[in-house]
Amino acid sequence: MKKTLRLLFIFLFILSGIVSAENEIVTEIIDVSNEAEAGGTAEFQIKIKNHQTERDVYKISYNDLSIAPFSDFARNIKFESSQIKLDPEESGTFGISIDILDTTLEDKNYETTLTISSLTKPEISEDIILKTYVVSPEDVIMIFPDIPETIVPGEEYEIKIRLKNRANVKLESYEVLVSSDLPQLKKNFIVDFEPNEEIIETFKIKTGEKTIAKNYVVNIRVYDIESKTKGSYSSAITLIKSENIGEKLNKDKGFLSATTTITKINEGNVKTTQKIEVKKNFLERIFTDTSPEPYMESGKYVWETTLKPGEEFTIEITSNYRPVFYGIIIIIIATLIMNYLLERSVILRKRMFKIKRTPEGLSELKVLIHLRNGKSEELKDVRILDVLPKTLESMDEFGTLKPTKEQQGTKGKRFIWDIGRLSPGEERIISYKVKSNIRLIGETKLPPAVIQYTSKSGKIISERSTSISLEHTSPNN
Repeated sequence: MKKTLRLLFIFLFILSGIVSAENEIVTEIIDVSNEAEAGGTAEFQIKIKNHQTERDVYKISYNDLSIAPFSDFARNIKFESSQIKLDPEESGTFGISIDILDTTLEDKNYETTLTISSLTKPEISEDIILKTYVVSPEDVIMIFPDIPETIVPGEEYEIKIRLKNRANVKLESYEVLVSSDLPQLKKNFIVDFEPNEEIIETFKIKTGEKTIAKNYVVNIRVYDIESKTKGSYSSAITLIKSENIGEKLNKDKGFLSATTTITKINEGNVKTTQKIEVKKNFLERIFTDTSPEPYMESGKYVWETTLKPGEEFTIEITSNYRPVFYGIIIIIIATLIMNYLLERSVILRKRMFKIKRTPEGLSELKVLIHLRNGKSEELKDVRILDVLPKTLESMDEFGTLKPTKEQQGTKGKRFIWDIGRLSPGEERIISYKVKSNIRLIGETKLPPAVIQYTSKSGKIISERSTSISLEHTSPNN
């Protein structure tokens, strides 16, 4: 029985907590701009959340005693929206603006009470207190800077800042902050002012020669120990233009090559366009590479570029004649090798010459076979074979060497010369005359001659000459 009563008590306690939570309005004050001057406006946001289990509408309001003429602080209170409809667990925000009277005393906190309540359940209500701080004027400290209107890059200048306390009270630990987008014109320091005292602060600045030429904004602010503005000043300073282009030239020579490097450097403070010209004749251009790629103008390489202050532009011109040199060397070596191989091989050449044309339009020709042993060893069993096609007929006129055999075949007559041995470097010339059986027009081709011999190792080797041809013209020509 006691256990049952205890459980019932706990249940009722939890239920009462849930009901209490549902009747609460959870609020959060967001200070958008809770500091303002007399005659200005303070702004706030109040965020609320509906913890009920059903949709509800909430309204915000203020008491008439909270504004003038009953208030010495607020001239008017405005809401972006005086009502918000929220679903269960949904959040919403009220925007509030408080207009401050011109006659409001400064450097003082003021409180404003607002009420947020439910339209469906008036018992759900909450009072919110907003605190507004009315700041003092921003010109308590008067600023009289002595800053030149124009400065030259690289030169030193003296800057004077005169500060005067307008108030008839002592001001301690005031911070003076000099700021600018000109890097050299930045400074901050702490000063104490006696009533109506005037202070002069002096410092020097010197800009770099590459500092960009333009108008630079200068701001001077004075803050009290609570970081509130007590004086301000803004102006501009002009950095004049300075054009200064430097150049670096480097030449690097090697074997049949040369590389020239040209670097242009903008050491001034303004953007400038540079044109670089290098003259090269046609032959030089064939063996020259450049980086980056130029354009041609009147037989000259031309580069154009725009340089910002501090930027540089580099070109490389490389003339390389080594490929030509190496190519000539390769050709010479190849020629020597070919000549050597030819000199060390068996040479068999066959040529044909026209002797005359008969009144009947037939041709008389002479065939010449040149044989040479270019090897360093003796050739054995040397034999020359040559075929005469059917369109041609032998005139049985041979040179110093007559054929050992003559054989008639289906394709023509074959001549065989048995040379025997052929010593290294030894040559043989074989020639004979032929005539045509028909009128020859166009091109006459003769098959290649063949040499057969036995090498030093006893191997039988056959080699051919190239085929030869002879152009014929019409008898009327």
